[in-house]
Amino acid sequence: MAPVEMRRRTGRNRSRSIPLFLAACAVVTSACTSSKEPDSKTSQPGSPPVSTASTSKTPADPTETAKAAALSAYQAYWTEVPKAFAIPAIEGTDLKRYAAFEALTRAQEGTANLKANGRVMTGQPVVSNSLVTATELEKATPNVTISSCLDVSNWRIVDKKSGKPAPMATSGVSKYVVTGHLERWDGSWKVLKEDLHADQPC
Repeated sequence: MAPVEMRRRTGRNRSRSIPLFLAACAVVTSACTSSKEPDSKTSQPGSPPVSTASTSKTPADPTETAKAAALSAYQAYWTEVPKAFAIPAIEGTDLKRYAAFEALTRAQEGTANLKANGRVMTGQPVVSNSLVTATELEKATPNVTISSCLDVSNWRIVDKKSGKPAPMATSGVSKYVVTGHLERWDGSWKVLKEDLHADQPC
């Protein structure tokens, strides 16, 4: 179960689901409203012309824009992780677009272990309540920390041929807090690391 690191020894083989990482991002939807101008059948003499005042838009807050972009990348990352573990392989997914360093390495190790043991992961993790809890946007390499609630109760390791659940160690906790650490490289946010907090159920 991801992202908790689970290990099982069978002879000399170890099967584990390494920490996996993806967040639900805040999806911003904008609603457009339209209003009809009242019909003016007659114009009143001497009435001042009605002028439509143009509403000036407030410039977007750079910090909020950066947060939204990071959350969007984190959401995309969590979309790609289950795809990789269902194959299992990084190739054929866009995970490298959203992950780097430790996050990418663990995903590569996890998919390789699954493949070596003839297993895949089915179902989907659910990431909710994602929130940017820290920012360092003024640095040469801007970074943020995102906290989420991760539910892996429906994300399971199964035998690829039989489809039967694979026996594995478990902590008994399936819904807990996870924090993702992201950096912005050349305008794109990437997940570098994730920390799970199994002692913090959510």
